Amino acid sequence: MNDRTAVETDDATTTAPDADAMSEGDKLAFKVVSASTLPVWAAMIIAPNSRLTERLVRLATPLYAALGGAYVGFLAKEMIEGDGEMPGFDDPEAMREALSSPTAFLAGWTHYVVFDLFVGRWIWADARERGRTARLSLLLTWVAGPAGLSMHLARNALGRIRGGSARALED
Repeated sequence: MNDRTAVETDDATTTAPDADAMSEGDKLAFKVVSASTLPVWAAMIIAPNSRLTERLVRLATPLYAALGGAYVGFLAKEMIEGDGEMPGFDDPEAMREALSSPTAFLAGWTHYVVFDLFVGRWIWADARERGRTARLSLLLTWVAGPAGLSMHLARNALGRIRGGSARALED
């Protein structure tokens, strides 16, 4: 995204800062939030039965707390810097507009990252309890959230219908 917007004047076109552009600090926050869960996802997908993965998954709890704190901070910053009003959840245009600021976007992104990891952790633990892996479901959850959860739930349902494991669907 370009940090500058063209502004026409009587004699020339100049560039002015774009008020909705992400600052360097916001871009760094986005990178940190995005990268913070990478080791856990990679371990659950690549080495689901290793001790290192078990340890990383346990360490995800403090990570949730840290990211939750960042989320609250982004929300507070948005309330202070924005108009201070919550958008109506029944108005899609108001919600779209509310999420268009860099800080609200960071809050939304952090929300997605935390919840996707929480769901991924559940999928990983559920698959282990069932004596299998869930690599494809986990990969899909990481990149497309509900698609991975749906795949995992469908796999479980198919296993119950078949009276056993749905192992052939993944691994």
